[in-house]
Amino acid sequence: MSRADAATRILEAAATLGAAAGVAALSLQGVASAAGVSKALVLYHFKGKEQLLAALAERLVDEDTASLDAAAGAADPLEAWRAVAGDATRRARRVLLSGLLHDAALRPQAGNLAAPRAAAASRLAAAMLRAAALRPRIAPALVGRVLLHQLDGMATAPTSTAELTADLDASALALLGLGR
Repeated sequence: MSRADAATRILEAAATLGAAAGVAALSLQGVASAAGVSKALVLYHFKGKEQLLAALAERLVDEDTASLDAAAGAADPLEAWRAVAGDATRRARRVLLSGLLHDAALRPQAGNLAAPRAAAASRLAAAMLRAAALRPRIAPALVGRVLLHQLDGMATAPTSTAELTADLDASALALLGLGR
């Protein structure tokens, strides 16, 4: 296994473990066990728990930003947003990301980590408004923040598929109300 493969495997194991059991489950030994590697290899790649958590947060931000940008570029951005919001794996990873961004060790980096997601959410909001032939009465960045808060809120609230669909439909109606 190459160095890059090992680091990727460790981060994926950390994401899976953290999404299933929360930030508290992310001990170096737990991540090593989940990745099928030694704790020494985890420390070789990440030098400590704080660096592992920071790299994991960056990975989760990159994944979420990519999914938001893909939705913005879709033929039907509203439907693509529904798919992003309804993806159970993405929801669990958003909960983990939220926990990481609130972790004391990552708090100084939280703003820098959150900025790419906010920008991608703004692009998605603009695409949704364009697709509905609406000009926003407020800045797309603010609409993007609303979308991002919606996604993060839905990720942390246990909901059924019917409740999730109702929340998404209510948000879509609210979004339509923002345009003219």
